[in-house]
Amino acid sequence: MLVICSWIKYEALGNVIPRTRFIVFKTPINSQLSSKLHKEQRFTTNDLFRKLAERGQHLGLVVDLTDTDRFYDKKDITGMCVEYEKVNCPGRGFTERDECVESFNQVIQDYTDKCEDQDALIGVHSTNGINRCGYLICRFLIERLGWSSHEAIDAFEQARGCSIEKGAYVMALHKAAKDSRSKRADSDSDSSERRKKKKNKRKHHDEESKNAINEVNMINMILGELGQQTASVSGYHSSPNGLNTTPDPTPQQQQHWGFAIKRSKYAQLNQPVANGTSTPPDATSESTPLDEEDYEEEEYEEIEDEVDLEPGKGQSVSSKRRARRNRMQNYMRVMQRGRFHEIQAMREEVALTHGSARD
Repeated sequence: MLVICSWIKYEALGNVIPRTRFIVFKTPINSQLSSKLHKEQRFTTNDLFRKLAERGQHLGLVVDLTDTDRFYDKKDITGMCVEYEKVNCPGRGFTERDECVESFNQVIQDYTDKCEDQDALIGVHSTNGINRCGYLICRFLIERLGWSSHEAIDAFEQARGCSIEKGAYVMALHKAAKDSRSKRADSDSDSSERRKKKKNKRKHHDEESKNAINEVNMINMILGELGQQTASVSGYHSSPNGLNTTPDPTPQQQQHWGFAIKRSKYAQLNQPVANGTSTPPDATSESTPLDEEDYEEEEYEEIEDEVDLEPGKGQSVSSKRRARRNRMQNYMRVMQRGRFHEIQAMREEVALTHGSARD
């Protein structure tokens, strides 16, 4: 009876808390308890739905925070197609019961995630709809919506029309807000660090990709230049006097001339022709680099073939072989130096020698 006496003095139904779907009321009572009160003091589930309908409002969920089931039957709520959830909250040591806060937050979060009716209100009540309601709703606003403790408490008290009476609840809310700020700061720091690491990793990956592309482009460019220079080196044409000549190289060709010469120097000297002599290749001939020992072995075979073809020229086979070897060694030294004017002079000498031999 003492509970009913304190219950009578509180307003039955508050207003919707701004920027939320919360509406707070004191617990409705059944007809048996109401019969002990004057008609104007009664507040049943029927009175609750009637008052809401007069305001043009409707409930989607009712959260009961009382630690008893004797005030009304939950079927009075569910029978009106309204969801009902029970979170038992004892009156003593309530602020130390973190499981109550977690249960309440989860119930509210689950409902808001699945409810498509944004106008459906969330009704929360304790016995008087003041202390436990105020504490849990403010904790949700602080921890889930990021409100400050002052914002949450002021919004609740203005909507309910009554202040939270227990100072321990108010102190606990301020402490909860401070802890929540610390957690958010740590989380933001961790998130910032993760974002920074992710950004650095992405930047490093982009740099590696860019370097790889640049290397590929550079290799392709060098190969293209070497191909052009090699074609330029082997691009002979006949002059009016019968000598094999080649156009002067460009500065870019001169820069890489030695490398291009070394790629094709052996193949250019070792091209057999019908009369048994070796002449520089034409522009369409293919060249394959050989080692110096391989080149000399192949040249010896060609010299022996030539001696067999023309054995009676008045010169011994060993003399011809020594002369040919000396000539080859001289050609090799000129090609290794890679100097264009020496190579050109050597080619002219070879052309004149072959021309006089044919005559």
